[in-house]
Amino acid sequence: MLAWWESLDALERGFAFVAFPATALLLIQMVLTLIGLGHDADADLDLTIDIDGDGVPDIPDISAADAASIGDHDAGVGAGLQLFSLRGIIALFAVGGWVGLAFLRSGTDRGLAVLLAVAAGALAMVLTALILKSFLRLQYNGTLDVRNAVGLSGTVYLTIPPARSETGKVTLLLQERLTQIDAVTDCETPIKTGAEVVVVGVSGKTTLIVQPKG
Repeated sequence: MLAWWESLDALERGFAFVAFPATALLLIQMVLTLIGLGHDADADLDLTIDIDGDGVPDIPDISAADAASIGDHDAGVGAGLQLFSLRGIIALFAVGGWVGLAFLRSGTDRGLAVLLAVAAGALAMVLTALILKSFLRLQYNGTLDVRNAVGLSGTVYLTIPPARSETGKVTLLLQERLTQIDAVTDCETPIKTGAEVVVVGVSGKTTLIVQPKG
């Protein structure tokens, strides 16, 4: 490995510096996904996935506007692609980094290699956005009722501030659909990203009330 690294020139090392951490983030997202899929599976399929660590393409997100029009299956689906999501950017760097490094190592002209790397990374970002939009469309194929989330387990996606001061987000499987839903907590301390929580109630039409699990 050291000999391989020493054989790289400055530009190749630059691509490697981009590719390695981005790939590591993708792998972490995959592991978190697998952990989430396996969690509570023996109970009642209260699965939790924190892909974004987004990682790993945002999971369909039920916002206040979405829930208010939950009977309208086109709400939110026709919106533009979210190209610059965290997952999309990670895909851009991971794919672009490895493609650039591969072309440079194969002897491709340096300028062309950079262009191909950027193109490949951009394509990966677009594909990620398309996948996310497909998940969103699937979510709206049926009616989601956030009240059905009470009692389910989930994973904190965005830190939930204490004492209902602001909303965070949790990721959970609701009616066999992976979703991100706004959440608050009555706890006096924030619940950090990645923490496991259980839904204990619903606030309004769109927000879950959660507490740390266990």
